Amino acid sequence: MKRFMFFFVLLFYLFSLQPTIFAEETTSSGKTSVYDSIQKGEEQPSPPSTKAEDSGSPTIFPLFVKFIFSFILVIGLLIVLLRFLSKRSRLIQTNGLVLPLGGQVLGNNRSLQVLLIGQTIYIVGVGETVTLIRTISQGEEYQHLLDSYENQADGLSQKWITKDSIKNWNSVFRKHMQNMYQENKKE
Repeated sequence: MKRFMFFFVLLFYLFSLQPTIFAEETTSSGKTSVYDSIQKGEEQPSPPSTKAEDSGSPTIFPLFVKFIFSFILVIGLLIVLLRFLSKRSRLIQTNGLVLPLGGQVLGNNRSLQVLLIGQTIYIVGVGETVTLIRTISQGEEYQHLLDSYENQADGLSQKWITKDSIKNWNSVFRKHMQNMYQENKKE
């Protein structure tokens, strides 16, 4: 509730203190306004003044600061909205009998989905038709899949690549490149 009040006060401050400008009846040099000229029937417009007059308009800095605060506020509200929607979609997914554990897009309108129904994990191919590819009953692979899903949901999975994983990847890549080179040499 305090956050809501803070945002409300901030929005009120940002949008309520806009400068108000009123038109003068006569200019500082004693010239009449356009309305008065039309009413009196004067047809010759007065020549525009060549010197720049200080109109007393506000500087651009307060407007810039208001713009920055408004921009930050809008971005913050978008982030809060996206987090709310993602939490809500997770709650909706977990309330049913079918728990989606993950999926991988394979091409146009084709994907591979991993579903938990009861105590069995189903791997399903989705395309023009839905095809059961494999079922996984309780066991070591079953537990490994569930553990990886829980780690992914909790955010415990490692998000940054370590130097050891880069070294391992480089060594695997070199082995595959050498195998390809030797296969091409034989042909």
